[in-house]
Amino acid sequence: MKILSVGWFRKESNTSLHRNLALKKNAKKVDMVECDTIKITLKYRIAYQLFQKGFPIKLPDTIGANKKIKELVTTNEYDIIWIDKGVTINKETLIFIKTKLPLVKIVSFSPDNMVLRHNQSQNYLNSIPFYDFTFTTKSYILEDLKNLGAKNVVFIHKTYGEDFHYPRKLSKKEQKHLGGDVGFIGAWEKERCESILYLVKNGVKVKVFGDGKWNEYKTFSKNLSILPGIFSDEYPKALSALKISLCFLRKMNFDQQTARTMEIPACGGFMMAERTQEHLNLFEEGKEASYFSSNEELLKLCNYFLTHEDERRQIAKAGLKRCHTSGYSNEKTIKKMLDIVLNNE
Repeated sequence: MKILSVGWFRKESNTSLHRNLALKKNAKKVDMVECDTIKITLKYRIAYQLFQKGFPIKLPDTIGANKKIKELVTTNEYDIIWIDKGVTINKETLIFIKTKLPLVKIVSFSPDNMVLRHNQSQNYLNSIPFYDFTFTTKSYILEDLKNLGAKNVVFIHKTYGEDFHYPRKLSKKEQKHLGGDVGFIGAWEKERCESILYLVKNGVKVKVFGDGKWNEYKTFSKNLSILPGIFSDEYPKALSALKISLCFLRKMNFDQQTARTMEIPACGGFMMAERTQEHLNLFEEGKEASYFSSNEELLKLCNYFLTHEDERRQIAKAGLKRCHTSGYSNEKTIKKMLDIVLNNE
């Protein structure tokens, strides 16, 4: 199997790169086209803002990904063109691919809610009908994607990168810097901030790794530590080091599960996540993860598990095992996706 993988590969912590590595494990040959620029240009920012205001303005392909794709399909044979969140990939490029390789399957994948405008682009909206398969991690948008013109829409759960998200051994210095009672890694949002402040006000020590608006809370309480955002190896190390890792869902995307749903248990961490049916299906409550539906319940559970270390460790261990036995890794999940693509007539 030969695959052309188009995605966002510059950052080690980017899940697009992790999926690309999984593609390489499942194919004889994988060529790559980078979509990510080193720096977002002013032209790109303006185009995005105009699109958000309702104008049909395409995002500029400042790195030349469309041109590179055309060059590769002109000189190479592929079974699958895998495009990871193709917000800068143009409809004309997909049409060109089909003229050169009529039998190739073009796959669209995104970990984001692609029916919401802040995740879209005009390039993406124009291109939707020209993908042979559209994979999404959002179970509740299947019909919406079909209404946008998507064909063969398939829901898959979130995944983790088996070569990146795994239990890490930490030095004493790393344990001191990255570890703590309760921690959260990620961007500021109103609801998750309120939950963390509720814990802090009630005596729970919380460590947050995040930038932007989080910096406004640096002096809020002695129980709250605000540190810069972490990436690369520090991210899985922190998930291994924290006694309890909070897993919040992005409200603006209506998420039922998120990347951390898999990444926390895969790193051997104890996951305290918002309770949803998808979470309950993925990890058994009280045995493989812990869930909360209110700040009061969150506080009660944090206090309980901070004083029941053996039980907490056992749940974390069981969560890690569930990741392996249920095949939540990129490698195993992407193999299923490729089988769907190649076996569909």
